[in-house]
Amino acid sequence: MNTPLEQFLIKPIFRIYNNWIDFTITNSTIYLIIGISLILIIFNLAFKDNKLIKGRWGLVLETTYKKIEEIAKEMIPGEYKRYIPFTIILFLFILTNNLIGLVPYSFTTTAHFIVTITLSLTIMIGVTIIGVVKHKFNFINLFIPQGLNQGFLRLMIPLIFFIEVLSYLMRVISLSVRLAANLLSGHTLLKIIANFGLKYTISFPILLILPLGLLSAIYVLEIGVAIIQAYVFTLLTTTYIKDAELLH
Repeated sequence: MNTPLEQFLIKPIFRIYNNWIDFTITNSTIYLIIGISLILIIFNLAFKDNKLIKGRWGLVLETTYKKIEEIAKEMIPGEYKRYIPFTIILFLFILTNNLIGLVPYSFTTTAHFIVTITLSLTIMIGVTIIGVVKHKFNFINLFIPQGLNQGFLRLMIPLIFFIEVLSYLMRVISLSVRLAANLLSGHTLLKIIANFGLKYTISFPILLILPLGLLSAIYVLEIGVAIIQAYVFTLLTTTYIKDAELLH
């Protein structure tokens, strides 16, 4: 690997290409499948006959469920139960792919903007549909803050409406960039330090202790970042669902 960014290259593994079809399986596709498969395996190990088994994986899922339920209940009182399955799967999907990227010589799918923006765009389309179906034309009130229709403030409604709509659309970008950028920067830093350790300490192995210690510390930090970014993504998604449900 010549550069730290080379680890993020998407490479075709299998391709069918002709005048009628262009079907390509890349390393990103493979790792996305691995991530989904791991989630299914965890659920299979944790559940038996539709009952939660109190094993290691059962405790992980139970703890995750309780935390997600607390977030949803606080954000969307009265409507939260219908969104718990989605938010749990979303959290586990992002977390699993984040952690897979920390395995040496693996591939980080969630460090790619195309993956995260597709995920965030899908979420925002779904959230918008929820708001429109539930509130019909009143969904437009989401973009007009309360108390703005009095006196001189009425003149500001078009400007505020435009800003709110723009802010709403930018959620797609902010949600995706936040996740991809954090993972991209962290993994790049890990690769730079690893290359430094191998290149400049090969003649003096004793000096390897410094980059190795630093690498270990950053690796632990990256595990924390992987968990936090999955949590933040899920939390923001729940916030957007709340806006669609309650319009405030």
